[in-house]
Amino acid sequence: MTLVSLQPCFGFRVAIMPMRRHNQNLLQSRYSLLRPLASVTGQVYTDHDPKAPIITLYTKESCTLCDKAKDVLLAIKDQHPHSLQQVDITDREHREWWDRYKYDIPVLHINDMYWTKHRLTTDDATKALMQAKDGKFQPQSGQPNASAMERNKQ
Repeated sequence: MTLVSLQPCFGFRVAIMPMRRHNQNLLQSRYSLLRPLASVTGQVYTDHDPKAPIITLYTKESCTLCDKAKDVLLAIKDQHPHSLQQVDITDREHREWWDRYKYDIPVLHINDMYWTKHRLTTDDATKALMQAKDGKFQPQSGQPNASAMERNKQ
């Protein structure tokens, strides 16, 4: 049997595989759910200063652009202190984030305000963290909303 795809299913990520022909009549389906994949939700690192900005990365397992964004943030962590947490948008309890961000990860927030999506440069991260430290960071325009986009297409 070969792996067909990884799909979200009711908040779980599952591997979808074709069923063997003799098992098809048991479930009356061509596919079988294998196992939920691991969640990546959690704290990545925490700064010792409780006033340091908190960055939230909306992500999912095996997101290479998300890994690149984390690398940028980690590289400037000492010069621009902040904490980093990540939210796995495919977790059942994060369905609202899946509905909003499923086509646009990575999505980043600073102190619960929308910041950016897709790619992150060192210069952009430095500028935003300096603004957040000074209390001047404001939510940015362009926050994705996949559900609204899908409704507008209909």
